[in-house]
Amino acid sequence: MIGGGVGAMTAVFELTEQPGWQQRYEITVYQLGWRLGGKGASGRNQARNDRIEEHGLHFWFGYYENAFNLIQRVYAALDRHAGAPLATWRDAFKPHSLFILMQFYEAKWSEWHLSPPQMPGVPGDGEVPPFWHAVDRLLELLHIHVQTTMPGDMHDALHEHHGLKAWAIWALEKLGVELVRGVEAIDFRAAREAVQRVAANPQDDGAHALLHDAVAALEHFVARIAETVHARFAAMIERDVEAIPILRRALSLLELGFYMFKGIVVDDVARKGFDQLDGMDLREWLSSHGAGSAALDSDALRVAYESIFAFSRGSYQLPDLAAGTGLRGLLRLSGTYKEAFAYKMQAGMGDTIFGPFYDVLAARGVDFQFFSALREIVPSADGTRIEQLVIGRQALVKKGEAYDPLYEVKGLRCWPSAPFFDKLEQGDEIAKLKPGLESHWCQWPDRRTDRLLCGEHFDTVILGTSIGPIPTFGKALMDQKPPIRAMVDQVEAIGTQAFQMWTRPDDAALRRAHNGEEVEKTGVQPIYGGFAQPHNTVADMSHLLERENWPSDDPPGAIYYFCGPLALKPELPPRSDTSYPQDQGSAAGVRAAEWMRSNLQFLLPGSMFPGYPASFPVTLDFSMLYSRNWQQIPASGNFDDQFWRANVDPSELYVLSCRKTTQYRLHSGDTGYINLVFAGDWTRTGLNYGCVEAAVMSGMEASRAICGAPKIIFGENYPLP
Repeated sequence: MIGGGVGAMTAVFELTEQPGWQQRYEITVYQLGWRLGGKGASGRNQARNDRIEEHGLHFWFGYYENAFNLIQRVYAALDRHAGAPLATWRDAFKPHSLFILMQFYEAKWSEWHLSPPQMPGVPGDGEVPPFWHAVDRLLELLHIHVQTTMPGDMHDALHEHHGLKAWAIWALEKLGVELVRGVEAIDFRAAREAVQRVAANPQDDGAHALLHDAVAALEHFVARIAETVHARFAAMIERDVEAIPILRRALSLLELGFYMFKGIVVDDVARKGFDQLDGMDLREWLSSHGAGSAALDSDALRVAYESIFAFSRGSYQLPDLAAGTGLRGLLRLSGTYKEAFAYKMQAGMGDTIFGPFYDVLAARGVDFQFFSALREIVPSADGTRIEQLVIGRQALVKKGEAYDPLYEVKGLRCWPSAPFFDKLEQGDEIAKLKPGLESHWCQWPDRRTDRLLCGEHFDTVILGTSIGPIPTFGKALMDQKPPIRAMVDQVEAIGTQAFQMWTRPDDAALRRAHNGEEVEKTGVQPIYGGFAQPHNTVADMSHLLERENWPSDDPPGAIYYFCGPLALKPELPPRSDTSYPQDQGSAAGVRAAEWMRSNLQFLLPGSMFPGYPASFPVTLDFSMLYSRNWQQIPASGNFDDQFWRANVDPSELYVLSCRKTTQYRLHSGDTGYINLVFAGDWTRTGLNYGCVEAAVMSGMEASRAICGAPKIIFGENYPLP
């Protein structure tokens, strides 16, 4: 196994799940640097109170059927004693209920609070809700939205803004009545009954005819509501409610959901599949079915793009998401989640996922070779098999030393943010140089080169890295196999950037303006989407404070994570340009500081100096940042004690799902070599976009290509059963 990300570890776990695997295989994992995780790796900074430092912001969605099934089995095998930190998967993952969409309208930010309802089932229980069930749930959510949420938003506007003129109150009330009457007249139940009839008998032509009739009726209803909003009420009402786009947000969600439904029916996705649509961008496809600006420019759709960094070359000017892939993701997201819409991990991703993976697999007898960089894959001249792997040994463990890569923080085994240098030969020199042992541009020369030979050192290779570094070690594969070259050339991967801040005030104080006005109290720590670029996604992660090791008499009050895409030049700098990662990291820090100065006031008004106008761009109070030297002058020095990173290494790049690229993805076993298998979210799966669930599905497929198991991968042929 080359690599230690989610796909790689899933493949190894599934292989070791098979009875008697030790009699069939010896498994060795070769891992660059000192820790598992790939772009999901996290580490504990021992010099900074064992704080968690991530590659970005990670949470799991409730439709991750394979991922939750896997992690439940991992934690069962881990078998921690009751009362231990993260003893069970339920301790490690907690349902999350509040998402705030940030809306910028008429030069002002406003918040749209969304709390998806709880659904039956438990993620990982072994069943993906069928396709037409998901469509039915989509209609159910739209029905609830029109009957309850839209009139409710208008009712809130009436009560919160006492200065409304009489005509505005009348308009809101009249529109609310029209909405409810419209629902009763059109009756979403008729559409749902048609969906259910098709689900019961897909060959029933009469049911399909009823379904098309329901589409036409609902489209008429949506058009009438849109005309009412745009032509009669919207602009006047919004002027009187301080430009909070109550009606626009409600209409946008209605239109987006409806045109998804219409396109699914008209394009016969149930029988023809999603991939047929991937020649178009998702917005282009929605537009082809009649969607207007309310849906196409909706905040919900914008956040869908942002959540998977769907911007070619990392540029906001180039949004690109294959229509079928995006539609499948949105339907799975809204229509197949179980219990909660999303889950937050209760420690770092390394602590929650990759620490348990390591402990379970090491106990089963898997050999982990850290500090092992793949330098070259050498195929046979006839192109049938892999003959050699060239491994650069970056560092050597001292003779007589055992290298345990984890250490305990408050009883939880965690990955460090740097190697244990005292266990390594020349460890003091490596620590002083800080060469970047996880980087393509590592300044430290390999201590040794090992040539692993087929038949002597290995029989089968699972390539579990990201797609990004394949040109650096796999040029011969690309030269021999046109499908591999086409995949590497066409499936794009981009950089991302992230930063984390620890603050002295708690989250309640940060969300309170100095004039005494309070931002709406939430009761939970929200996840924000659609905020200012480039750090468009933000999460209050203050629940992690108890997992870090802060002084009891002076702990931070809150933690916030921020992330977004990063535009990079398409050509990688040469390996000799060893300063490249550090230069990119420094630039990411500058961008983060400038972003905070310009935008944090709109999200966390309590982060600003009191007495200054909120619109003034340089009023950020840097003394609110937690620092060991928090009273230093100037207070902007506190920023240096925060954490930021630019994910620019080939192994860290985020895989995109651009239009006209799905056909170039290969299944895990379709490498063209009899002893090479792929594992990663860049392969052809039942999702085809960058996420934990896709990586798990790919790892399961890699295992199946080798040993025939697991036979079932939930949702791999979706929408087919």
